[in-house]
Amino acid sequence: MIRKVVIFCLICIMSACSITPKPLTTSDRYQESIKDLKELFAQQEPTAGKLDFYEALARGLKYNLDYRIKRVNSALQAGQLDVAIYTMFPALNASGSVYNRNNEYASSGITTTGAPTDILNSTPNTVRSARVALSWNILDFGLGYVKAKQQGERYLIAQEEARKQIQQLSQDVLIAYWSAYSAQELMMEASEFESILNNAKKKLSAAMLDNTIPKQSILDYEGALLDGNRHIIQLQYKYDKAILDLKHLLNLPPGMKLTLTQPPLTLRAIHDLSKLDFRKVDALTLVNRPELRGQNYQQRIAKWGVKTVILQSLPGITLNEGWNYNSNEFLLNTRWVDRSVDLAWNLLNVASLPASFKAADTQVQYEQLKLMALTLTALTETRYAYSHYETLRNEFNVAHKQTINAEAIFKLDKDRNSAALASDQQVIIAKLHTLTARMDEDLLLSDLSTSLGELYASVGLDMLPTDLEAKPLSDITNVISKNFKQQTPWDFSSYVNYSYNKIFTDTNNTVLAKNAESENKSTVLDTVNSISQGSVGDPIGMRMLTANSKKPISRKLTPSTETQLAVDPPRPSLFGAFSKLVSHKPAPAQPAPAVNVAAKNIVPAVTDSDIKIAALKKKINY
Repeated sequence: MIRKVVIFCLICIMSACSITPKPLTTSDRYQESIKDLKELFAQQEPTAGKLDFYEALARGLKYNLDYRIKRVNSALQAGQLDVAIYTMFPALNASGSVYNRNNEYASSGITTTGAPTDILNSTPNTVRSARVALSWNILDFGLGYVKAKQQGERYLIAQEEARKQIQQLSQDVLIAYWSAYSAQELMMEASEFESILNNAKKKLSAAMLDNTIPKQSILDYEGALLDGNRHIIQLQYKYDKAILDLKHLLNLPPGMKLTLTQPPLTLRAIHDLSKLDFRKVDALTLVNRPELRGQNYQQRIAKWGVKTVILQSLPGITLNEGWNYNSNEFLLNTRWVDRSVDLAWNLLNVASLPASFKAADTQVQYEQLKLMALTLTALTETRYAYSHYETLRNEFNVAHKQTINAEAIFKLDKDRNSAALASDQQVIIAKLHTLTARMDEDLLLSDLSTSLGELYASVGLDMLPTDLEAKPLSDITNVISKNFKQQTPWDFSSYVNYSYNKIFTDTNNTVLAKNAESENKSTVLDTVNSISQGSVGDPIGMRMLTANSKKPISRKLTPSTETQLAVDPPRPSLFGAFSKLVSHKPAPAQPAPAVNVAAKNIVPAVTDSDIKIAALKKKINY
């Protein structure tokens, strides 16, 4: 009977502890969504409705959710690093117990002659014991050290990912702000044009009833009006999309009304890239790009993985020491210290060592190939960005002339219409062409500014300062504005020269300051030039350097006295990562990067005939 009762109770307990998934109801989901919306825009400084470019960048830096995710990930990796460090310490275990029984722990026995002994009691009914033990496995210490080093590399990777995210964020804000502002200004002019179209529609309705007017003229007139309406609709959609993209980047409510002020004149400047030295650009690209630096850290993780495989095949030695206490009064010593050394060896790990080592070494080769691919991509993107900027610059010059031409035609047709020498149809068509030309010019100016930002990003230069997220919005805005104004006298070529000198010819970097001939070393420029030369093909794209002079091809561009973007100077500490490429005496504190191997023999030397062919291809393509 008792057995049945126990079984019944166990069944009831197991039934009560069963878990049934419970989906969210519509009400629960709605309440959760309302809570998320409140948290989404909470703790944000309100905007007055007017937004300038500097504040837009500051709001993106402080409130953009994608960037905040990267920052939290970086903090998470830092926390994991702190946890990994503790795995290297010995284990300190404290334990205690209270033992009690309901009767005497007595025993009896017999002597060697077979005579029975008295009843003996060596343990009281209640016994209390405690132990504090220190245990340290030397093999676990080694593995913990390796894992901590790997976690440190992951933390650095997370920082580079956050840096890449902020570069992309600045580009996206720049594109969205330009597009929204240009559309906002054109919408004001389009509203005036729309009133002209409405009046023209009324005249068209009356003209359609007049049989004396040729049908062809009426249809042409109607086609011009419909074309004008279509352009206004496209412009309205362009503005709506751009302003919504900007609000999304700045984490603003979609329904908020926003008026944008004119972007700074810095962004309207046309830069002179005729003095751009691509050897310096390549050198900065190899040490600054977040992708390359992150992959370098990933490669170091793989190399630490090889050491992990070797350590796992070794025997484990554990050192133990414990402090003990027991309340049993029958013991001669109730307190004592014990020590021991344990040895354990998993022989299966030894048997699997060749296969594990091969897999770990393959992982190292895999990361090396990824670094080579990223290096080639990075060097290619700088050429693409340069070519894109040059193309847009030439196209913008043509678009500007087209706008001037369209405005002159519109003014002429308007004056002729006042003198009854031109029809309303001609005026509307001319106005439509003027509006379209201005749209194209504004879009090209926006694209031109964006392409220069892409050029900065392709070299790995930061458009926005970092580590400002915790500051008030007004302080971040002031810092960004100050940085832009300080960089105003520089164009991109000047900033490349400044950044290069800051990293590679700093007074503290005496290795690069020595004479290359006396020391039998190559300079940074010669090293990058050798990296950029190959024997076959031209994977990089445009080849900017001549084989003899090693100078960039001269192009006739309009000089500029203003720079496009404000960026923080690259950190001089990056010198250590690149010094391995230019010196046969690597710095002992820096790991040897694989960038040199990745980029070797990529681009062939350029001859005069190659330059002429490239110029002819450019004329044909553009």
